[in-house]
Amino acid sequence: MKKQRKIFLGVQEIAGMLERLNNAFHEMGLRSDFYCMDRYSFVSEQDNKTILRKYQIHSDKRVRAKSEFERNWWYFLQMWDILHVFLHALLRYDDYLFIFGHGMFFYNKYLSKIEELEFFILKLFRKRMIMWLCGSDSRAPYCDVYLHNCNGQVDRVFSATQKRLKRIRMLEKYMILIDYPASSHFHTKPYLVYNCIGVPVDDKERVQTDKKYSNKSIIMHAPSNLKAKGTEVIRNTLKELKEEGYEFEYEEVTGLPHKAVLERINMSDIAIDQLYSDTPMAGFATEAGINGIPVIVGGYYAEEYKKILPQPIPPTVYCKPEELKENLIYLLEHEEERKRIGEEEKKYIEDNCLATTVAEKFLKIFDNSYPEEWIFDPNDNDYIWGGGVDKKLVTDSIVKLIDTYGPDSLCLDENSSLYKKYIQLYKEAKDTREI
Repeated sequence: MKKQRKIFLGVQEIAGMLERLNNAFHEMGLRSDFYCMDRYSFVSEQDNKTILRKYQIHSDKRVRAKSEFERNWWYFLQMWDILHVFLHALLRYDDYLFIFGHGMFFYNKYLSKIEELEFFILKLFRKRMIMWLCGSDSRAPYCDVYLHNCNGQVDRVFSATQKRLKRIRMLEKYMILIDYPASSHFHTKPYLVYNCIGVPVDDKERVQTDKKYSNKSIIMHAPSNLKAKGTEVIRNTLKELKEEGYEFEYEEVTGLPHKAVLERINMSDIAIDQLYSDTPMAGFATEAGINGIPVIVGGYYAEEYKKILPQPIPPTVYCKPEELKENLIYLLEHEEERKRIGEEEKKYIEDNCLATTVAEKFLKIFDNSYPEEWIFDPNDNDYIWGGGVDKKLVTDSIVKLIDTYGPDSLCLDENSSLYKKYIQLYKEAKDTREI
């Protein structure tokens, strides 16, 4: 009798993706369990909550601790909780799907110092592992959303770059990686293209809300991070359109439950995802697309993605940030085009991104039976602008980094196209500032 496959998913959640995959595996008759060690409001129920209960209790007490001694005590107990979960998983599962660049040991003060040991032991026991990277966990900090958080402190950028490089190199030793082609600065081995896997969605993302009749188009934007999403530029662009006589309603949604956001998406005619994305379809765009809403996604990678990404390519309106206004005007003036794009997005997602379809792709990865088209060679990446930031911020960070720590601080092979492009950017920026 063939041994039943058992799949471990964890150990945090990103936009509900692992919960949807877990449910999809169950629908397929497979045994899988989702272990969420991070606080995440969208996780509705976990099959394994009993074994995680002590960890959750000790984590809550650690957060509420009033002294360093008390905090360390709860860290100590939490360490044993995680080791218990790890041993349980080691004896129970064959396949492991991790997300966002880390495993269980990451969540404890003491175990995080020996984080690599977790993956070493799993590999020693011949466990099949996948790390599902999501961009901001692998992208070089000097061209990432991280720049918004470090307040221009070059030492923090330098330190974060060293840490991210070390993490990617460590992960490459133990498992198959999934990442975006534009985020491959620190990869040395071929990996799988995120876009070929897709963002999993299920029927919960389909909304049946009846639209209210309005003679004005409704434009919707739901920023989770105002700076990273380019919300201020989006607001100013929409203000310009209003001043030029275009009639529409603008709804900006923040802080609402997931279901309420989906209902607002379904009520809109146009959705604006973000302005500085290095992929044509991330989570929000997928949720809008499954409901047939045309999505505008801005990003400098729009100049290159059709030459890089394998077919099929997500049919969102992916454009350079400076092309946002003209694309908004086009969609406002062409209702039939809005419907066509929305239907194409919907079909793309139904064909490629339903949770069961994505789950089947992961089974192929575990079995090493995926198509060659999914593989990306990091040497083919020469995209320097990253994601979540504009070109000026990237340029400033590169100049500060090289001025302070030298070209080696980029942590790139000096023979690579990426390295040469950053050095060229640095020289041009210095020449401009000296004039």
